[in-house]
Amino acid sequence: MSKGIVYVILGESMIRGFALAAAIGLACTAFTAPAAVASSGPAPCDWEVSKVPAPFGYEDRSTDVKGTDSHGNYAGTSLRPGANTNDVVLWTDGKPRVVPEFAHLQWLQVADENSAGTVLVNGYLPAESRWTALQYAGGHQGAGTISELVAPAGYRTSNAMSINSRGDVLGSGTRIATGESVTLLWPTLAAGPQVIEWSVGFPQDLDDDGAVLFRDPTGNGGHVWRNGVVLPLEHRGKRQFVQAIRGGKVVGHELSSWPNAQAVLWDSTGAVAPIDGGGSAYAINAGGLITGQRSSLTGKAAVWRDTAFEAELPLPDGVSGVSELFVVGADDSLFSKSGSGPLRWSCE
Repeated sequence: MSKGIVYVILGESMIRGFALAAAIGLACTAFTAPAAVASSGPAPCDWEVSKVPAPFGYEDRSTDVKGTDSHGNYAGTSLRPGANTNDVVLWTDGKPRVVPEFAHLQWLQVADENSAGTVLVNGYLPAESRWTALQYAGGHQGAGTISELVAPAGYRTSNAMSINSRGDVLGSGTRIATGESVTLLWPTLAAGPQVIEWSVGFPQDLDDDGAVLFRDPTGNGGHVWRNGVVLPLEHRGKRQFVQAIRGGKVVGHELSSWPNAQAVLWDSTGAVAPIDGGGSAYAINAGGLITGQRSSLTGKAAVWRDTAFEAELPLPDGVSGVSELFVVGADDSLFSKSGSGPLRWSCE
């Protein structure tokens, strides 16, 4: 039978019946049709790289960025001209400023910076023959204030290593009576610092909820300590090195034979999964942005979102590679260092 157009003549009652059925059908469709599904996660970045300038009179190659407030400002150190020690440097809106308040200290190191712009500084006090750990607040707005991280009675502070968004600080110290090393945690929600024994492991990083990431000294993975409860991270038999924690997720890598390695991510339950095409993973932010190297520990600098590969990072002309990507801001700003000086990537 040939196909054609069939015309049907309907009576008035039939037309009304079909119209009512159509109206009911449209109403049901309006109530039951599923909403459009939004794409999950942020859109991929168009990464732009720039060189971080050293302060006037200082060398780019002797300059490091070690923390950011994720609002366009960052902090680090640069080798003091004519001396064997560093100066603390703050970059505000991209412009470097040497902080003179630390000039009396030696072997200065910046450990971290949080979203409030509080910078952790470690240094040696030659006048007192001891190490000290300090917080420097308000430096991006003008003359900042310095406060010392004091250990509880019977202990001595060795250094500070991480500060989270609410101001908790993770560090290490020693028990004066025995010389044993301990982990020190200065929580903002408690009256004083807490002491955590090193039987859990070596302190590595601090999450925004106060959870502490510990690494196993033998390279057999790590643990997450949260309010006194210890969560072991899944171990798959290879040597595992945990690096960072944020939003309950931990990144690191499994080493087979150097430089062959597999980047991995542990979720909030401690379960581990490989990161697609990753050789190493060094840092992560709360949005799941991870930095590391592709394929091996000597591969090209790259970024992932959780376990999914996103992009290799561009490099400036004349730069062939970078060291570990050690800073990831909450705004997805990234920092690392080449042989000629520090680099910054922004997500455009």
